[in-house]
Amino acid sequence: MKSVLKVILLITILVGGLFIGYKLYQRSKIKYADFKPNTQMIKKVEQNFKVSVKPEFDYSYAFMESGVIQHLDRGYSYDSIPTELQGGILFQGIHKPAKGTSVTIELYQPYTIYFFFHSYVDGGYAEIFKNLEGWKKCEVAPMYDLEGGDHGKNMTMYKFKGNPGIYSIPETTADRACFNIVFQEI
Repeated sequence: MKSVLKVILLITILVGGLFIGYKLYQRSKIKYADFKPNTQMIKKVEQNFKVSVKPEFDYSYAFMESGVIQHLDRGYSYDSIPTELQGGILFQGIHKPAKGTSVTIELYQPYTIYFFFHSYVDGGYAEIFKNLEGWKKCEVAPMYDLEGGDHGKNMTMYKFKGNPGIYSIPETTADRACFNIVFQEI
């Protein structure tokens, strides 16, 4: 009986070690980066709309096209982009905003706004968007870092047709609200 328990304990230790090793390997594949905001693009874009986040963090804008960088603090890029987003203006923030992050969007002309976030590590956005008036859930969403595993395949996207005005996304209820926004002129 003692030898069976020793074997079970040994197997448990080995499996645990393999699991920890796999998790460390996965973490080693994270593509940390330090991209700088494109100040010329920001000035040009913010003549048409402005995104404000609280707490504040560095951000930039880029055209939504295959290979565009997802966030300024990671090297992940969007590999699969739905047609309706292509050529739009992508808001690039940080990969894991803190709990309590709110987003305010001020439009100076009509735009369709696409807000998308990670389906599993969503900062509470799944529940938040269920209650936001005028936002419609889309069938497909962009995907990122497809060569690095499955983490970038599971995104949820909502869209909103906005006229000039101010629109608010309530504070996140959990950390790590991995999100982006794309704007398409109407």
